Amino acid sequence: MSRSVSRVLARAWRRFIFRCRRRRFYAELAEELEFHRLLKERETQCARLTDQNASDLARKQMGNITLAKEESRDMWTFLSLERLLQDLRYAARIFAKTPAFSAVAIFSIALGIGGNAAMFSLVNALLIRPLPYVEPDRLIRITGTYPRAALPVFQQQSRTMNVAAASTGSEFNLAGQGEPVRVFGSDVSANFFTVLGSPISRGRTFKEGEDSPGRDGVVVLSHSLWKGKFASDSAIIGRVITLNGVNRQVIGITPPDFAFPSAKVQLWVPMRLDPSNFLEYWAGGFVPFFARLRPGATAWEARGEIHSLITRFRRTFPYPMARSWNANASAIPLQQDLVGDIRGRLIILLCSVALVLFIACVNVASLLLSRATVRRKEIALRAALGAGRSRIVGQLLTESVLLALVGGGLGLLLGSAALSIFKSVLPSATPGIARAVVDWHVVAVAAALALCTGLAFGIAPAWSASQIDLTESIKTGSQRSTAGIWAAVRSWLIAGEVALTVILVVSAALLMKSLYRLSESSPGFNPGNVLMVRISPNQFLCKERSACVALYQRILEHARNISGVTEAAVTNTLPLDGEFPTIPVDLEGHPKSVDYPSPMLWFGAITPEYFHILRIPLLAGREFTQADGANSARVLLVTASTARRLWPGEDPIGKHIKAPAGDGQWRTVVGVLGDVRQYSLSKDFPDWVTGALYMPYAQSMREDGQIPAAMTLLAKTSSHSPLIATEIRSLAQDQAPDVPVGEAKPLEDTISSSISDFRSTIRVFMSFAGIALLLAAIGIYGLVSYWVTQRTYEIGLRLALGATRPRILTMILTQSLRVTLYGIFAGLFSAFLLTRYLGSLLYGVAPTDPMTFGAVAAVLLGVAITATGFPAWKAARIDPVKSLRVE
Repeated sequence: MSRSVSRVLARAWRRFIFRCRRRRFYAELAEELEFHRLLKERETQCARLTDQNASDLARKQMGNITLAKEESRDMWTFLSLERLLQDLRYAARIFAKTPAFSAVAIFSIALGIGGNAAMFSLVNALLIRPLPYVEPDRLIRITGTYPRAALPVFQQQSRTMNVAAASTGSEFNLAGQGEPVRVFGSDVSANFFTVLGSPISRGRTFKEGEDSPGRDGVVVLSHSLWKGKFASDSAIIGRVITLNGVNRQVIGITPPDFAFPSAKVQLWVPMRLDPSNFLEYWAGGFVPFFARLRPGATAWEARGEIHSLITRFRRTFPYPMARSWNANASAIPLQQDLVGDIRGRLIILLCSVALVLFIACVNVASLLLSRATVRRKEIALRAALGAGRSRIVGQLLTESVLLALVGGGLGLLLGSAALSIFKSVLPSATPGIARAVVDWHVVAVAAALALCTGLAFGIAPAWSASQIDLTESIKTGSQRSTAGIWAAVRSWLIAGEVALTVILVVSAALLMKSLYRLSESSPGFNPGNVLMVRISPNQFLCKERSACVALYQRILEHARNISGVTEAAVTNTLPLDGEFPTIPVDLEGHPKSVDYPSPMLWFGAITPEYFHILRIPLLAGREFTQADGANSARVLLVTASTARRLWPGEDPIGKHIKAPAGDGQWRTVVGVLGDVRQYSLSKDFPDWVTGALYMPYAQSMREDGQIPAAMTLLAKTSSHSPLIATEIRSLAQDQAPDVPVGEAKPLEDTISSSISDFRSTIRVFMSFAGIALLLAAIGIYGLVSYWVTQRTYEIGLRLALGATRPRILTMILTQSLRVTLYGIFAGLFSAFLLTRYLGSLLYGVAPTDPMTFGAVAAVLLGVAITATGFPAWKAARIDPVKSLRVE
C-alpha cells in the first residue's frame, strides 16, 4: 500500500516538475526524436539509397512524429488539466471575438449573482450565522411582556431557564460631557450579560444585586458611544457620568459588534427592582424576558414551564388582569425573535432575487442556443478531426462556466454596492445588520452559484451543438438547424423567462399601487409649513409641575414673536414619530374585572394651538382653551373611533374618565376630534391599544402621576426659510439651557420617514422588475433574430413566390407574440397564486388586483412588440436572390 502511494506521489511530482520546466522538456524531447530519426536515416543509407530516399524512408519508419510528441507529453503532464487550460484559452479567444454577445451574457449573469450575493449577506447575517454569544442555540425569548415584579418569580422558580430582562429602550439625557445630548439606552436585569454569554471589551459587566435600590448607580457604554462621545478615552472606566440627572459610574464597554436588544441602544443601566415603588414595580412599563436554557433542559420543557409560571404569577397581581394576558406565551429561539417580522420580508426579497437569477440563466441559455447554430460548421469540423461528443460537450460547458465565473466576479462587485441598498429595506436598528458584509462566505457561495449557473445554462446549448450532421454542415455551411426540438426548447425557455418576469413585475406594481394609496391616504392632520424641535429636560426638573408649565409657556410666548411664525404649541409626542405613550384608564360605570380590565389609551399632552397647527378637525363639543389650566376642572378630548369603541351608540360629551387609572379625580370629555394616524399611515393604533385621548398640558399626567418633561415645540410658519428653523432652535436653547435640544425639522419629514422602509422595499422590487423586463426584451429579441437566421431561405423563397413584406412582418410578429402570450398566461396564473404572500406588505390593494394584472400583461406585450420590431423589419427586407443563392 505504501509503495503504491509513493509511486502516485512520485508520478505527481514528476508531472509538476514538467509543468515548471515545460520548455526544457519540449526541447529535450525534440532533440531525442531527431536523434532517433538520424539513426534511422543512417541505417537506410547503408542500403545504398540516395540521401533523399533515405530521409523519406526514415520518416516513414518513425511514423507520426507530432503524434509521438503529443503522446510523450501526455505521459509527463496532467492531461485533464492541460485540456482544461486549452479549453479556457480557446473560450477566452471566442469571447474576445464576439464582444457584444459576451458583454450581454456576462452582465446578465452579474445582475443575477450580484443580487443573490447581496441578499445572501443579509440572510446569512440575520438568519443563518449564529448569534455572537456563548452557545447561542440555548438562548430563547419568552413571548409576551411582563412587569418587573415577574422577574424575581421567574428567576427563583424556573427549573429549566436562567431568566433575564431587557427593556426595548428609552431616551436618556447625557450631561456633563460638553453639550447635553439625547442617547438611547436600555434598562436590563443584573444578569443580562451573564445570560447572554457576551464578553465585555473593557471593564466588567453588572454584578448580582446591582439591580437593587442603592446599588444601581452604574452603566455600561456601547463601543460606538464610547468612541464618538468620549473619543475612545481608555480612562473612562470608573468615571462618573450624568444620565437623566443621576450620577452613574461607567463600569464597562461592550465590543463593537454587540447590539442587543437593538442596534440603536447606546448604553445599558440596571433595571431597578424595588417592591416599595408600587407603580414602577407592577405597572411602570412591561418588558420582554429572555432566557438561557439550563444544562439538560429543552425548549419543549421550557414552554411547558412558562405556562405554569404565568399562572402562578397572575395570582399575585394587585389589580385585575385580563384572562387573555400572555395566555399564549411560549419560548422561541432568540435569533428568530431578533429578526422578528422582517423574516418574511427577507424571504420575499430572497425569492425575488432568485427569480432574477433564473431569468438571467434562461436568457443566457437562449443566447447560447442561438450561438450554437452559428458555430455548427466549426463543431462539425472538430468532430470530423476526431473530437468525440463528450470532448465537444466538455469544451462548450467550459465556455459556459467561464462566462458564469466572469459574471460572478463582476456580480460580487455589484453585490457589494447593492448590499447597502438592501440594508435600507430593513429597520436600521435590526440587531446583526452591521454583520452583513461581503466576506469569504459570500464569495464562496457566489463562486458555487456561478459554477452551478454555468453548468445549468450551458447543458442544453452544449448538447444541442454536439448533435450535428457532419456531411451537411461541412459541405454547405448551412445555418439551418436540423434539430427542431432545440428550437422548441428555446421558445419554451423564452416563455418561461416571460412568465418569471410577469411575477416580478406584478409584485412591483402591487407594491407601487400600495405606496400610492398609502401616500394618498389622509393621516388625519396637515403637516404643511410646520417645524418641530424636541426639548428634553430631565424628568426631575418637572417634580414641581408649575416649573415645566412655566418653562414651556415662556418658550411659546417667545416663539410666537419670531418673524414668520404664525402659531406655536407644544406636545409630548407627534403622530408617526415612533413615540407611543400609553396609560391605563378607568371608565365611569365600567368596573374593572378580569373580563373587563382597564383599557389602554394613547395620550397626548398638548397646548390649545396644537389642533389648529395640525388642522385636526373638531367633530363635537369644544377644544381646549387657555382657561383649562392646572387649577381648573379636569377635561380631556377623545377621537371619534375611541368614542365609538368606549361608548357605542351614546353621546361621549360629558362622560368621565380617570386617566391614569387609579387617579383621584375624574376627567370630563368635552369634545370629540377627528381620528389621527398615530401609529402608522396604515394603522391608527396597535391591537392592544383601545383608542386615544388628549389632555391640556397643564393638567396632563403620566402613569406615574408626573407631568411629561420632554416635549416637542411646533411652529406654524409662513415660509420654508432655514433662518426661521435656526432661530427657533436658538430660542429653545436660550430658554432651556443645559437641556438637550434637537434639530429644527419640518414635520413632513416625520411622514416621509414613517414609510421609508416600505419605500426602500418598493425601490428594490422596481429594480428587480426593471432588470427582468430588460432581460426579457433581450431574450425575445434574440429568439426572433434566431428565427430569422434559421428561416432566411424560407423567407427568401416566400418573397420569390410573391409574399408581401407586410405579410412577412406579420408572420414573424405572430410567432413572437404566441410565445410571449404563453409566458404571460403562465406568469399571471403563477402570480395569482404567489402574490398572496405579499399581503403583509400591501395597503389598500388586493394581492390579485385585476387592474394591476391587466396593466402588467399590456406592458409585457408592448415589450415583446418592441423587441420583435427590428428583427422582423430585417426579415421583411431580405433579398430573395441572395438568400436562395447562399443556400
